[in-house]
Amino acid sequence: MGLAEKRWAMEKKKTTEAALVAAVNEATGIEVPVEIDWEGFSNKMDDCGYIDDSGHGLSQLAKALAAVTVDDLGKEAIKGALKKIVIKPAADNGATSFTFSGGVVTWSAYFGSSSTGYIYADAMQKAIEQAL
Repeated sequence: MGLAEKRWAMEKKKTTEAALVAAVNEATGIEVPVEIDWEGFSNKMDDCGYIDDSGHGLSQLAKALAAVTVDDLGKEAIKGALKKIVIKPAADNGATSFTFSGGVVTWSAYFGSSSTGYIYADAMQKAIEQAL
């Protein structure tokens, strides 16, 4: 990882990650540890063009959690179940995945220019609700 990539990762950690953590905590009503592999994403910067995009990026997870916790039943369920969020780059846009198991949301994500491989809030919501 070169200096440009290190700067990018540092900036994203300060801005993008902080915004995601705030949105997740607001949606769930609890503080949830979030681990984002910024070094991994910085090694594939061509696949990160839409990481901040409201329609395709990290905010999709906050939207999904807000939908899950829309009522008291969802709020209580998530409070007892969600322990951590881990986000890492997918090997390519065909290898994305989203799971919720053992209290951990694991998202192997792609944010590049091809719409193939994006995982949207509705699919995330469905996966989370099925696990609750």
